[in-house]
Order: sequence, then structure tokens, then C-alpha cells
Amino acid sequence: MAFFIVGPYVLGPASEDNPDPGPKNQAWHKVNVVKVEQIPGAGKQWVTIRTSDKTLWDCTLTIRSVSQSRYTQLKMLCEMGGPYKVVCAHGTYWMYIVDFTINKDENDKEEPLTEKISDEAIPIPLNVATWSIKLQEEND
Repeated sequence: MAFFIVGPYVLGPASEDNPDPGPKNQAWHKVNVVKVEQIPGAGKQWVTIRTSDKTLWDCTLTIRSVSQSRYTQLKMLCEMGGPYKVVCAHGTYWMYIVDFTINKDENDKEEPLTEKISDEAIPIPLNVATWSIKLQEEND
């Protein structure tokens, strides 16, 4: 998956020096508010009227953390809430984190486990989890 930047953090694909993968999924959602009204009179026709001039983007981002450093970064980012500048293939927006969930199943590794990426590398602490982060475009 493509890169996704939230505030100071680049959530790019895993590489040799970065074991954390990029976002697994990003779902964008926007709703236009439309009202249906009946025109009075003999014909009883219906019309639709868009009642919102501006609607806000929502994004649900699914991210997998592998290293303890990514886990700590995401936790801090979510707890602070934003607004953050979000840059991705969909566009650039200022967004708040309105909700987040951290899922760990029985196969996920938690600290103090470590893993070496290569023979010469320093072992990195692991804290594996799947994050679901809900963002909403700001309109302050």
C-alpha cells in the first residue's frame, strides 16, 4: 500500500531498516445531506434538495505495528488527537483522530520480545498490534 503521512509520522511500506508495514487499509467516506420533499399541488411530485454546502471527509485507517517504537508513536498520536496534516494519495487534509482501537490476538508478540532483522542488526523490541484509527476532516 502507498505511503500515508499523519502529522510527523510517515507510515510507509516495510523496508530493511523499518520492520513496520504501511497502512493495511484506508477507507474514505463523505456524506452529502439530501432532503426529499413533496411539492404541494395536484401532481404530488417529489424533489430532492442538497441541504449541506460543505461536508467533511472521514477516513478509517488500519495499521499494523510490529516494533515497540511504532506502537509508542501511534499511541501518542492517537492520545493527542490532532488536528494533524494528513497526506496520502487521496489528497491533503487537516484531520482529527476521533476514535481508535488497538487489537491484539493470541499470536501477537508483545514486549519484551526482540527480533533481529539481519545478522549485524541490533535486536528491535517488538509490540505487535493492529490499529484501527478513525480520522475526521477539521473545519475549525
